[in-house]
Amino acid sequence: MFGRASGQGCLIRSQIVKGVVMRRALIKMGITLLVATLVGSLAVPSMASDRSQGNKASSLAMTSVKAVKIINFAFKPRTITIAKGTRVRWTNSGSVSHTTTSNKGLWDSGVLAPGATFSRVFRKAGTFKYHCTIHPTLMHGKIVVT
Repeated sequence: MFGRASGQGCLIRSQIVKGVVMRRALIKMGITLLVATLVGSLAVPSMASDRSQGNKASSLAMTSVKAVKIINFAFKPRTITIAKGTRVRWTNSGSVSHTTTSNKGLWDSGVLAPGATFSRVFRKAGTFKYHCTIHPTLMHGKIVVT
């Protein structure tokens, strides 16, 4: 009888050890997945910090850039004329948050804190009106693409 109880004890101890090993393996896999996700999200810091749209490195190098500053509740300049393929970069140079949002839903920068930037390449000709969703009655702009 003693040998039988001892055998059951070994079986239970073996199962506990297997459970601990499995939990450790799952924790290690979880940590590995978390680290891989974080490293992957940092792989393109220039695109993340600039909040740019698109992922064509070759076109980025050849694209001209036109700057629009957000200052004192206004887009400056309010209207710009650019050639197709030009990148427009908005910089919030003010002291409060703003957005740059297409009136037709073509782009939305999300909230731009002071000092933040957002850019977009305009590939089609046309007139593109935009506004700040936080201050819609005060802030309007227009991009004319030729």
